[in-house]
Amino acid sequence: MDLDILCIGSARFDIFISGKELKPDKFSVENNIELKNDSFYKIDHSIYEAGGSALNASILFARQGITAGCLARTGKDHLANQIKIIAKHEGVQTETMVSTPEHHTDLNIHIVTERATEINLGYSNSSVALRAKDAKVSNLKSKLIYFADLPEDFRIFKYYCNWAKVNKAQIYVNIKDLKGYKKRQFNFVLANSNKVLFPLMLASAYFGEENSPVEIIRQLNGIGVQSLVLYDVTSNSYAFEDDTIFMAPTYKKLNPLDMTGSEDAFAAGYVSEIFQQKSVPQALTMASANACSVMEIFGTRIAILKKPALRTLKVETETL
Repeated sequence: MDLDILCIGSARFDIFISGKELKPDKFSVENNIELKNDSFYKIDHSIYEAGGSALNASILFARQGITAGCLARTGKDHLANQIKIIAKHEGVQTETMVSTPEHHTDLNIHIVTERATEINLGYSNSSVALRAKDAKVSNLKSKLIYFADLPEDFRIFKYYCNWAKVNKAQIYVNIKDLKGYKKRQFNFVLANSNKVLFPLMLASAYFGEENSPVEIIRQLNGIGVQSLVLYDVTSNSYAFEDDTIFMAPTYKKLNPLDMTGSEDAFAAGYVSEIFQQKSVPQALTMASANACSVMEIFGTRIAILKKPALRTLKVETETL
């Protein structure tokens, strides 16, 4: 199998439901809703769409003309079939997907209570169950291994880290969740990735909220990270390349409808441009433009941009 990028992460369905009966009481001091047992609640709107970190990223890459495969674990059910149909329609290679009857396909139900606010009911047993033995792809050729999210099984990262060294490929990782990794495991990920993408809020929580983005970049660089993106889909984002820090605002003013998939779109948007040897400002532009587009709708896939004509963001730079 000959790919440009192999995306590793999750594939699932997202279902968004909303209605007047699913909104918090305006006169209540507590921001919650109460659902009573054996009761019926009318839904006014329902939207469903395929998603998940690996599927979102591979679709974004495919729409930019990059040959991408999606390595994710699903059940062996109707939702898994629909995900494969959608992936093939988008030009994503599906031979790397792992389908087993052990668990059902992952599903997130989003009860939308207000704009950009929801109660999330998540089933993720399939992606959690992905193991190193499942993730080994025979006869694989790929220029880049992209972890759209850290795998639950640390051995998957170690396997592809060794695979990349043997096959002269690169490892990029988008750290959306630390997955309970031990410090030495997390440091191994940082030190052995050619590029690290890290939501700024998560990085601040890990390194201390009193630290500025520049200080966090210094700390990560001290661990061994040479190429880095600290991103905030609703505010300024920072890239660190060749000892230079680039700071960029969002592509446009935001009033998000829904945040689902926005981090996937930002990170994959950045990687797609760097992979195609575009400049850092162009990469930050593509990243933020995709995140902004995704936040305007429910369901990530339909809003992922396809080779858009974008005005390049004005980017500030400083030397570390």
